[in-house]
Amino acid sequence: MSIINESIYAADGFTNEDVIKFGFLCSNADKKDDPIDKAIVTAFAATGYSREDWEQTEIIGFNPSVKRVVSVVKHTPTGKMFTIAKGLPAKILDTAAGAVDDHELQWKCQRVNDKKFVEQVKKVDTGLSTSGYKTIAIAVCEGNARELGDDSVWRFAGLLPMLDPPRHDTPDTIESLQHANISVKMITGDHANVGIETARLIGLGTNIVAGETMRNAQSETKNNIIWESDGFAAVLPSDKREVVMTLRNHFGLVTGMTGDGVNDAPALSAAQVGIAVDGATDAAKNAADLILSEPGLSPIYGAVLESRRIFARIKAYVIYRVAASVVLVSSLSIIIFVTGCSVGSLYVIILALLNDVSMIPVAYDNAKATTKPQLPKARSLVYQSAFYGVVQAFLTIMFIFSTDYDKHLFQDIDLHQCTPQTSAFIWLHLVFCTELMIFSVRAPGFMLFSSMPSWKLVVSVICTCGIGIIIAMFSADFWSAGENVGWVLLFNVASLIVVDILKVQFRYFINEEPGETIDTDELRKAPKRTETEKKVKKDMRYVVHNESIMPKEDREHVVEVSRKRSRSSLAGFFDIGTEFVLNDGFVRGAGITPRVGLATIPESGRVKQLSSPY
Repeated sequence: MSIINESIYAADGFTNEDVIKFGFLCSNADKKDDPIDKAIVTAFAATGYSREDWEQTEIIGFNPSVKRVVSVVKHTPTGKMFTIAKGLPAKILDTAAGAVDDHELQWKCQRVNDKKFVEQVKKVDTGLSTSGYKTIAIAVCEGNARELGDDSVWRFAGLLPMLDPPRHDTPDTIESLQHANISVKMITGDHANVGIETARLIGLGTNIVAGETMRNAQSETKNNIIWESDGFAAVLPSDKREVVMTLRNHFGLVTGMTGDGVNDAPALSAAQVGIAVDGATDAAKNAADLILSEPGLSPIYGAVLESRRIFARIKAYVIYRVAASVVLVSSLSIIIFVTGCSVGSLYVIILALLNDVSMIPVAYDNAKATTKPQLPKARSLVYQSAFYGVVQAFLTIMFIFSTDYDKHLFQDIDLHQCTPQTSAFIWLHLVFCTELMIFSVRAPGFMLFSSMPSWKLVVSVICTCGIGIIIAMFSADFWSAGENVGWVLLFNVASLIVVDILKVQFRYFINEEPGETIDTDELRKAPKRTETEKKVKKDMRYVVHNESIMPKEDREHVVEVSRKRSRSSLAGFFDIGTEFVLNDGFVRGAGITPRVGLATIPESGRVKQLSSPY
């Protein structure tokens, strides 16, 4: 951020240098992390003036609700005192603008009733803000305004235009996030015109709503404004929090918030993902979930991609683990119930152990992030696990029973005799079936057209299958059945392809199609778009948003524990003898001494239900 000297507006009786000087005297030169003060101090240093003749005796810092800073300074050669204010132009002209605030100093500048003068100031301010400049107004009062009280006379000195250009990678970051179906809204305390110009420069839509408009709207209208707008300007800290809470609770969207200042802390803590940018204040860092260690917003895009990859790996493992259990239990159970032939319990344990160990490399798999948000829907995971489990179990049963009387095999399989060779054959088939299944489960689309699995996973599966062959051969004098091993491998490869084809159709059927994948971490180049094109893209994202909203029953969990429980039941045996509810990790209830700060639930008041968002 920097002061543009050529565009400084000085009121009658002041020069451009006076405006910079008084702005400097109302700044904290030691506050290196404040971009406004830093820009003003830098501009003052460039003028060549010395600060040695001035002594800052007092400063009342910036407050987001009053939007101004006030300092008292002393001109040491003459001993004269001055009170200087800088801040939002409307609040500097008249501190009661918008609404009376709680600042101890209130005033109206000398010419505030001069309509022509006020219109001139507003015209300059609007012109600067339309061009993308932030404006800081300066006013001066001779003497200590606190001591003078109502006798203080304030003169409007001028406007300092500040240019805060977006980083070179911000448009590309926003384009990349939007491609990943994440909508971006801008919330700023600047003038609406500055917000509109900034939004245009970074590729956002220019439907920027003033904070006052949002605050004065009725509840349902306000919700629609928050949903439809591209951003908000001239907001208060409470407005930022309200936007986050509305998007999160009313619309059910997973909401993130970025910020760097104290006034961003309430919104950062309200969001599911609070992100403190590089150089943020301690208050913002403490309220955030993530702290960026590099300048700019581009690390957010990298975090989104990595989180989706992690989710894909976890999802693949969960589906695989449940499906493998279904295959093992159902296949072995049906074979035992129909023929009486069983696999030794030790070998079942070994098979389960091999499956667990061989799947460790899933954590390092080459998963791809998708453009559609991935949702942790338990129902979908159950459906997909059941699909793999049922289809693979059906193919397994079909294969095992078809080989029972197949004389083409090198060594006959007889389920009714249940020879050791037969048990080894069944066991080896289950090893191949459960191990190869991971290659279909991990792929969001067709296995052959998806990203290649990591070499660690491939080696792990091959080694496990090799160990399975060795164990099967040693366990049942299976050395002469090498041809049978070939049949098992051939059938499992063929069944894997069949299951993978059916998988794609099944995912479409349950609305779990993966969509497009993101192949690189590089930011997408932001193209030039008209406002109509931006609106069309936005509407398409909103369709995805509506599809991605978690149902209320998945976002909220109701817990009710009643003392009216039979002592004869297992749950009743462990009952603590009173009615209680679980919330925030604490047990609260009648007869239980609450921790400090926790309200006691009265004995007569039975808690009907308790809901809390995940």
